[in-house]
Amino acid sequence: MIQRVLLAAAVGACALACSAEPAKAADGSALIAQHKAYAGWAYGDGTLKSARVTTEAQASSPAPSPKPGATPDPLGEPGATSVVLRRELLYRSTENAYGLDASSDGFTGSVFWRANVNGNTVTRRGRDARTALTEDIIAAEALAEVPSTQRSDATFDGKSAAVLRAEPKTGVPADLYFDRASGALLGYVMQPDVPLERYTVHVVAYAEFAPGKRYVSEVRYGDSKRIHRVTKFEPNVPVSDADLHPPTPRPTWTFGEPRSVPIEVVEHAGLYTRSGARAVHVAVTVNGHLGHFLFDSGSSGILMLGAFATTVHATNIGHTAYRGVNGGDVSANLARVDTLTIGGNTLKNVIVQSNTKDTGGTIDGLIGYDVLAGAVVEVDLVKQRLTIADPAGYEPPIKQGAYAFPVDLSEFLSGVPVKVNDKVLPSVWLDTGDDFFVILPHELERNMIALASTINIGGAEYDRKAYFGGVDGSAAEPANCVRLNEINIGPYRYQKALSCFAPNDAFGLDGGLIGFDFLRHFNWTFDYPHGRVVLTPNGL
Repeated sequence: MIQRVLLAAAVGACALACSAEPAKAADGSALIAQHKAYAGWAYGDGTLKSARVTTEAQASSPAPSPKPGATPDPLGEPGATSVVLRRELLYRSTENAYGLDASSDGFTGSVFWRANVNGNTVTRRGRDARTALTEDIIAAEALAEVPSTQRSDATFDGKSAAVLRAEPKTGVPADLYFDRASGALLGYVMQPDVPLERYTVHVVAYAEFAPGKRYVSEVRYGDSKRIHRVTKFEPNVPVSDADLHPPTPRPTWTFGEPRSVPIEVVEHAGLYTRSGARAVHVAVTVNGHLGHFLFDSGSSGILMLGAFATTVHATNIGHTAYRGVNGGDVSANLARVDTLTIGGNTLKNVIVQSNTKDTGGTIDGLIGYDVLAGAVVEVDLVKQRLTIADPAGYEPPIKQGAYAFPVDLSEFLSGVPVKVNDKVLPSVWLDTGDDFFVILPHELERNMIALASTINIGGAEYDRKAYFGGVDGSAAEPANCVRLNEINIGPYRYQKALSCFAPNDAFGLDGGLIGFDFLRHFNWTFDYPHGRVVLTPNGL
């Protein structure tokens, strides 16, 4: 099984498996053996072939908002529960809050996947899938199956610890800290040499599921003080292949005859901080109420704002939060919408986020991933029309000069590879709701060469500085902006391209945003059901 898992991760989003080398006696095998003696079992020895594990978040110690680059608390709401079904390396984890499956993720033996609150599922790819592989190996007690080395002792949570560097060939490295005396796992640090991607998991306690057989019963994540405690551990229960499959999407489309509806390309004053910010607006009817929504492929869901969020009488479910380009958390509600109609097409029974506060903007909300997930959406910026089509049997025409990008939807956004000078970023998001040309990770800034000391943005001169604004408000700090030598997005090459560097680490090492200033030169076909986005040059 471990061989299949490791080979598949090498292919990215398919079967995760690569030939793993067993740990050598000179490296971490002695430490792994000590830990196995403490736990009383290990992967593949027949002791624990499957399990159902229920975990509850401690309600008395609320977790702080996650910072960019830090580990998000998997159970953000006190009292929320998580149920993990595991069969050796295969698993499905489901978080339940407010009586619904708020999110889920898993590994079927062929793909790592995650699903959102609407049950819309994406395949995890790239660094995200490699991280999931390493975490899975740790959870399954499969450390003896991957290369590892013992490192210098260190202190972890105030205890003397022996340190093991695990390095699955197609995963990411992790440093595991074991109690020097007992061999108990004290915790681990994922990607310890990469500050932007590094995070820590603390093991608080163990419990027994059989005499002398232990499992991790309490953990906490990052800087959070909240304890996640196993409330029920059921060993060796039946777990079928069907139990491990992703959920069925909750929303359903009723498609009318394919016809287009008008859009507007307008300035976005009131939501963004600078004048001249452009975006696409489209009429959307929610529960029978007409609103004007931003078409935002950079949104991982659907958001309703201000008075409109109250007017539609959506059914409130519970609390949540959303985050914009500046990395700030904004409190919101989860709500169920009966119908969301664009043209003659209706999306039924969809869960959205809503913020009833006055945002001072000119829109009633944003439509993003949950609209795009189950339909083909075409936007013609020349004719200013939007068309929604049934993906069943649909094949978008690839006209001369057009390019069909295979997209990475790991974050419920469409990521494509972008080459910036000599650096390739594997998954930069196509973001129709962002008005800039390109926003890049702050980490790249010191390696880029600027071609101008001042930058003209929207007719205004900036001394290489600009403030971002969005649904999470205005940036506290300005971003540096430059004109870069060259950017390649698929077959499209741009020189002296205006680019800004995110003032936070929202994109990690691999990402960024491609905004409207680039995308306006194309008509768009978002075909998420078939994993692609087609850009067709439009002469604008």
